[in-house]
Amino acid sequence: MSLLTVSGLTKRYSRGGKTLTAADDVSFHVEPGETLALAGPSGSGKSTIARLVLRLIEPDGGRIEFEGGDFLALGGSALRARRARLQMVFQDPLAAFNPRATVARVLDDPLRIHGIASRAERPRRIAALLERVGLAADLAPRAIHEISGGQRQRVAIARAIATKPSLIVLDEAVSALDVSVRGQILDLLLDLQREQRIAYLFISHDLGVVRAIAHRVILLDAGRIAESGDARAVIDTPRSAIGKALVAAAPRLNRNRP
Repeated sequence: MSLLTVSGLTKRYSRGGKTLTAADDVSFHVEPGETLALAGPSGSGKSTIARLVLRLIEPDGGRIEFEGGDFLALGGSALRARRARLQMVFQDPLAAFNPRATVARVLDDPLRIHGIASRAERPRRIAALLERVGLAADLAPRAIHEISGGQRQRVAIARAIATKPSLIVLDEAVSALDVSVRGQILDLLLDLQREQRIAYLFISHDLGVVRAIAHRVILLDAGRIAESGDARAVIDTPRSAIGKALVAAAPRLNRNRP
């Protein structure tokens, strides 16, 4: 059984009297411990699909099954409990966090909200999370706005793994970072995946990054799937017009996922 199965997912918006289809009958699956990338240019629907999967927005049609259950049927406390297993890392953690909150507060919230650790245990858990993502434990009292972009993204990853999720959605999670920091974050994600068998739904417009981390890739164009398959095969020999355009625009990374 797949960890995540999306079937016929559809989302439309009305703007200026016109209907925009952001997701058009999209279907895919993600296996435990796998990275599936959704790639495409701006406006292709990849971030909309990520938010639909997380139920940050609701679909107009389709089905989402997560860990063997109907995810769209959940509500209230059942939905909150299931969300502990499904986390997200955004492109800009400064926008995702309260910038005046401390690192400790950011990491304390999921531990407290999901009842993972007692108040007395949480400082130790926070220190362990920071160390696991390559940050010093003494960073905990610092305000989010006082630390670097790379450090903030590591804190975002620490927050995501705090609830021991089976799936993390990463929405352009490395696109705002410089190249050297980007490589370090990709290495961290791969290490966590090997260690904890976390699955990733990796959203990106950059096929160089996708090739470095993904097992499979789906190329999106105007809300529809244009091409899909093994990440290296699709990127090395794209068949679709959008795939060829994305490959032509992608900087090559001298790294391959194992």
